[in-house]
Amino acid sequence: MESSRKSLQLTKAIDSVTASFERALEAILARVVVSDPPIAIAIAYSGGLDSSVLLHLATQYCQHHAIPLYAFHVHHGLSPNADAWLKHCEQQAAALGVPFKAVRVQLSDHAEDGVEQAARVARYAALGELCRAHRVPLLLTAHHQDDQAETVLLQLFRGAGLRGLGGMLDLHDADGLTGGDVLVGRPLLECSRKVLEQFASALDIAHVRDESNIDTRYRRNAIRQQIMPLIEHTYPGMAATVARSSQHWQSAQLLVDELALIDLTACAEGDALRIDAMATLSTHRIDNLLRFWLQQQGAPYAPSSAQLTQLRTQMLAARSDAQPALELCGMRLQRHASLLVALPKRCASPPSEPLVIQWQGERAIDIPAWQGTLLFAQAQARGICPQRLQSSELTLQPRSGGERLKPDPARPSRTLKNLFQESALPAQQRPWLPLAYLDGQLAFAAGLGMDARVADAPGGVTMHWRGEGSG
Repeated sequence: MESSRKSLQLTKAIDSVTASFERALEAILARVVVSDPPIAIAIAYSGGLDSSVLLHLATQYCQHHAIPLYAFHVHHGLSPNADAWLKHCEQQAAALGVPFKAVRVQLSDHAEDGVEQAARVARYAALGELCRAHRVPLLLTAHHQDDQAETVLLQLFRGAGLRGLGGMLDLHDADGLTGGDVLVGRPLLECSRKVLEQFASALDIAHVRDESNIDTRYRRNAIRQQIMPLIEHTYPGMAATVARSSQHWQSAQLLVDELALIDLTACAEGDALRIDAMATLSTHRIDNLLRFWLQQQGAPYAPSSAQLTQLRTQMLAARSDAQPALELCGMRLQRHASLLVALPKRCASPPSEPLVIQWQGERAIDIPAWQGTLLFAQAQARGICPQRLQSSELTLQPRSGGERLKPDPARPSRTLKNLFQESALPAQQRPWLPLAYLDGQLAFAAGLGMDARVADAPGGVTMHWRGEGSG
């Protein structure tokens, strides 16, 4: 009788997990842009119980629907058992007939954010590279309901807002960690750890055990091993309840984002924000708009409440003739006249020495030292003779003072200082705008244009400058 009861429980676990997985995966696939050839799927396969169950489920589904499937493994080298885990994963994937690829990564600098975060960043980056190499647009991970509850508690203890309390989404871009063009799907978020353990036991799925998962020096492990059991004792089923709350927070965040989009439409001027339009909003809506706008501009992380207060104080309340600059969220924020603009954070000073380049007919030459690209195009009127440009020495160098440019052939030359003062270019950008000399003669000033004395050939070549963040 007891054995029959257990057998029935295991059968129910198998059916429950399978149905939940297929329902979730089909919802994910319906939101992924599918192109020709058909979509391929990859599994982030560590060899642990969760990813082993995921690999088993995905193999069955993909074989039935003729979808190419890969198993990708990241070897961190943090455990003495890492080599054995890699071998185990390779053998299990081969037994299922799933192509297996592994990559080794080294954690060189993880003192600031800790081993957990460093390993996460390296893992997603490596998985993203594997996906791109095999033209896989969708990576599946084995995060489940208990992982979701742990994530929400971690965010709660950090004082996170709606986005953090919403926990993990079933489909997202991993905050750009995979490279931005690989989506990450989580089809097991509705399954508890207990149910996955029953599934693995019922089908005798081999898996490895990571000894680091019981090390409570790591915050997530401390929540898993110490805090959640205490809460579960008083509130049985807390993981499912917390996971359900995360869905409510996700819905609330979507509404907040819709409001931010309305405000962005009213306040945007290109990629910038109009200060006067923002001033008509409440403080809460301004903060919400700034968070949303910074995310749209590519900020790697969201601003804190203190940073938003600093941003409003220094940028929005500044005098109209001031041009304050502030670095936060990995971006450089500047106010220019009535606009707030966001640029990539400068990580170094502009070059102080000349840089010689050779033009061989390219449309564009990347100049990393100047954090931009020198573009070449055929002039609609006059430009530099292509033969002269190819045979001459083209040098990029910073301003030294006193340079003069003749943008208009019908007018006299003028100092760059005066031309920049009359331009709409923020003062903070100007040191990053190089001058291009052709055999020692100023030919082009980034942000201002060509010198008419050099651009004297009908239908010749003109130069343009595209700095980082300018599109």
